Amino acid sequence: MAAPLLSSPSYASECTSPEHLHAIVDIGSNGVRFSITTLHPLTARILPTLYTDRAPISLYDAQYQYSTLSSTHIKSPIPASTITAITTTLLRFRTICNAYKVPESHIKLIATEATRTAPNSLEFRQAIQDAVGWPVEMLPKSEEGRIGGLGIASSFATVEGLVMDLGGGSTQLSWMVSKHGELESAKEAVSLPFGAAALTKKLQTAINATAVEATAAHIREEFEKAVASLQVHPELTVKAEKEGGYTLYLSGGGFRGFGYLLLAEHEVQPYPIPIINGFSAKREHFVKLADRIGVELSGGQQEELAGKFRISERRALQVPAVAFLIRNLLKCLPQIKDVVFCQGGVREGCLYSTLSKEVRKANPLVVSTEVYRSHGAGKLARVINDALPKSTPNVLWREIVPALANLLYFHQGIPKEGRAAAGLHFTTTGLLGGVHGLTHKERALLGLVLCARWGGEVAEGGFRERLERVVGDEMAWWARYVGAVAQAVGMVFPVGIPGEEKGDNTDGIQPLERRDSSGSGSESGSSGRRRRASLMDDKISFFARDTARKENLDLVLKVRVVKDDPNTSALMVKKALDDIEKVGKKKNCKGFRRKVSVIWETAE
Repeated sequence: MAAPLLSSPSYASECTSPEHLHAIVDIGSNGVRFSITTLHPLTARILPTLYTDRAPISLYDAQYQYSTLSSTHIKSPIPASTITAITTTLLRFRTICNAYKVPESHIKLIATEATRTAPNSLEFRQAIQDAVGWPVEMLPKSEEGRIGGLGIASSFATVEGLVMDLGGGSTQLSWMVSKHGELESAKEAVSLPFGAAALTKKLQTAINATAVEATAAHIREEFEKAVASLQVHPELTVKAEKEGGYTLYLSGGGFRGFGYLLLAEHEVQPYPIPIINGFSAKREHFVKLADRIGVELSGGQQEELAGKFRISERRALQVPAVAFLIRNLLKCLPQIKDVVFCQGGVREGCLYSTLSKEVRKANPLVVSTEVYRSHGAGKLARVINDALPKSTPNVLWREIVPALANLLYFHQGIPKEGRAAAGLHFTTTGLLGGVHGLTHKERALLGLVLCARWGGEVAEGGFRERLERVVGDEMAWWARYVGAVAQAVGMVFPVGIPGEEKGDNTDGIQPLERRDSSGSGSESGSSGRRRRASLMDDKISFFARDTARKENLDLVLKVRVVKDDPNTSALMVKKALDDIEKVGKKKNCKGFRRKVSVIWETAE
């Protein structure tokens, strides 16, 4: 494959320069997480991780010993053996930070509830500082909720709904409106003592069904108080009334483990995206799985769960407690429409808190492709955008098209028969697989569009069909249409738009705006309104409109090309333009169809 071109040729070396590197150690209740991230200005919004690891050391378990006399777990200081295990892993991480040349001022150790409430918290933190020379920053209860919320905000371009973070010892509940770089949330997240590890121990030591029901009643009582105190933003209430319920964003290892179980039981199998961040599920699927799991597992059930993808033996033990929590909290929360799982936590929240509003408001999908920006990508995006009628779903012209324009030639160096497959996998196991901040639908859509941009022919179609099922029939059709348009544009401009500098950033990384026939930006207007043809280049321009036909809308695409120009009259260009019309053929549509009529015009 040809080496990918970068909009900033120096980015590859600059992104690992010490001044951009930040190391975070999250000393949590269920484990210790280590990471090194680059906050280079070009990609800071997506928090690119250079190194990550986790030590499975549970501070929560280490502090609770079972007493046979009282039949309860007694809290005790963090044992010396646990402190030694943690300092040993930190010494190892210090050598890794030295190898990356992370500045000492950019290394941060953050401790949360398990450290904050430990009887020997001060001695524990001092032992760490004595061993590795790094002070431990202990987050207050209120600050832990705020930082966790920022981690959730970092996980998507937009967050609008209720948010929960499930730790080992406690659960944080809040609401959030995060969009355009602005973030509003509850003044203080409500912290409840119902963490995954804490509830697991509570249920394991319950002597009978009455004790279990008493725990359930206590959970419901506390959640009802928490919901009453949140004072949910009116904008979210209006949105929920309009859409049939709130979106619930879930973070924390316990919830993510439950999310992987939902992935394993999804109607699309095998599920094509092995990434938990951005996975969403309808309330009914969420509840159905929780209802099937009892308060304790048989040996066979535990073994089966531990064999699931990304479910450790420890997480398998906590699944009944998480399901128990879900069953009871849903009885207290306002109507939930769907749930979305997030990777973002304390680590991501800490990094996200350092970003400016300008950086935060950038779209993660566009940012992730900006370093591969094509010649004149902004203008290429405008040309493609002019082939989209008013009825085009917003996600395509606001996010997919700008990202597509950046990647229009990325796979050109691959042998022809492999380009469509490379594009199809690019967002899941390719270079964008590790990008933070994308939903599963965004990943699936861009993969499908890139596949269609290179003709859509793949040797094995099962993966593509599964991605199409993730986005649904209508969005899958639009992906084929946008990809076909991109293929034609790529034929007319085989190396980008001539005369445009590689680093040209006239459009920045902001999403495109719709244009009405007068050229002014608009997101409204009738679906049949004609849109202005692109004036960006005289070789080819599009003019798209919707036209009503019985109960359906047809799509009319006027293509204006320069007469006798070899770039627009070559045989392969004509074939690519003909392929756009084929997208609307009945035999090529499954479940959703828009007939496409292409009208040619030539200009002198």
